[in-house]
Amino acid sequence: MDHDQYPSVSLHNVAETEPAEWGPDGDRLCRIPSSFGQELNEMAADRVRHPTASEVRFVPTEDDAAIEVTLSAAEETEFRTFWGVHQPWQPTEVGPTPETYTFSVPERLREIEPTDEAGRFDPEVCRIRFERRTAIAIHDISGDCRPPNEDELPEQRYLAYGTSITEGAAASALHTDYVTHVARDLGYDLLNFGCSGSAYADSSMADYLATRDDWDVATLELSVNMANADFTPAEFHDRVEYFVNTIADAHPEKPIVCLTLFPYFDDLTESGDAEHASAFRDAVRAVVAESPHENLHVVAGTDLNDITGLTADLLHPGDAGMERIGTRLADRLEAIAE
Repeated sequence: MDHDQYPSVSLHNVAETEPAEWGPDGDRLCRIPSSFGQELNEMAADRVRHPTASEVRFVPTEDDAAIEVTLSAAEETEFRTFWGVHQPWQPTEVGPTPETYTFSVPERLREIEPTDEAGRFDPEVCRIRFERRTAIAIHDISGDCRPPNEDELPEQRYLAYGTSITEGAAASALHTDYVTHVARDLGYDLLNFGCSGSAYADSSMADYLATRDDWDVATLELSVNMANADFTPAEFHDRVEYFVNTIADAHPEKPIVCLTLFPYFDDLTESGDAEHASAFRDAVRAVVAESPHENLHVVAGTDLNDITGLTADLLHPGDAGMERIGTRLADRLEAIAE
């Protein structure tokens, strides 16, 4: 998305900016507009003001151009700078004090021809990619650069909604989460609307996602957050029914895949409640079966991971689980989209 205050770059997975409360002259990156965000549950309203998989993207107009980007964060955190699909050796630290970082095309990448074999992004597209942990603000951008052109980016976009699992909470880095694996395997660009601890299928989130027409396939992870909160299966059913049908109503030709609960502690421990988990999975299946929309599909989360892919909390997938989910889900999406 292009923003008037920063015309030389594209702000990806950013719906709007707002003043950063931790410092002057900073524009905080938000994934959905405040007009929708303020109607979410309190935790989700905060999460969508974190830049999970948000990116500052630009292409230097000359190979030796030096682009300066001034950033700050609400707390100490890191970002990673990709050139096309090429990841950095190390992350870069950023904190509450604004700091200016300089970027130029790495010398060897200047010799790479932008072919299909070079990856789904042109190698001269700089992608400053942010993590989920804390809020980020832009203060200034200078230097000879432009936003990427369409032919320098993936042709299709993948939209993902879900819990902290979709936000990549336990992945060792955000580019190892399952949704990034899916995007990479299928050659898609990624829009991540994960809401850690707060994916309650809020109607305002459905209303917002329904307004967006810049995606080609979507997955909706529905939702261990609700199973672990005070929602009954009947309440869950009603929320999911509105959520998925609202998006499908607006995009009847686009594949929308509803993911049931991944395997987690309720399925696996002596103190768990497997019937409770099953009731929530059954509710998602029922909603899709009852829906008039043929573009709605169900993929069972239990088919995508197992206990060996979980971290020690028996809830969040670790790196092995993220890769397993991403690979298996990519295969399902490819078959559905055919």
